[in-house]
Amino acid sequence: MKALLSIGRLTSVTLLDPDTGKVATIRPRKKWLAWDKAKRNFAVCTIQRKVRNNLPSGIIRQHSKFHNAPPSEGALKGTNPAASGALKTLGLVKALVYVVPKNIHSPNKNGSVWHHSFGDTGHRGGAYSPKVMPMLMQDKSGNLFFKRRRGNIYRVDEWLRG
Repeated sequence: MKALLSIGRLTSVTLLDPDTGKVATIRPRKKWLAWDKAKRNFAVCTIQRKVRNNLPSGIIRQHSKFHNAPPSEGALKGTNPAASGALKTLGLVKALVYVVPKNIHSPNKNGSVWHHSFGDTGHRGGAYSPKVMPMLMQDKSGNLFFKRRRGNIYRVDEWLRG
């Protein structure tokens, strides 16, 4: 099983319909935002339980960089399923909101609600064109996936920083 860095509990995703310009917000239940360094992309996971486990050194480094602290003893075990069946587009990701709960050692982030508009890297800047926004996709089992669109120039590892 591959280890991913847990960012926090995903509480909402604001989606843009590129055809109509309408904005809608979904609130995934029991979903977590994780970082998959190998794919340079975010993953939407379901956490099952906390386990005592030796974490890979790469995850420890990523956790320390993003959360400004080494991980507490143990890890959150969850599932990050592969897509089953055809993927349906829910919309373009305009923003996402996550919370870092206390069971993740993150002194600067615990207890806060983190809202990131697409492209928000903590720098001043204007709105980003829908052309560069990733898609949020859903498979037939209800699993969610972030997907870079063909021709996009964004890099998700530069979109959301710790």
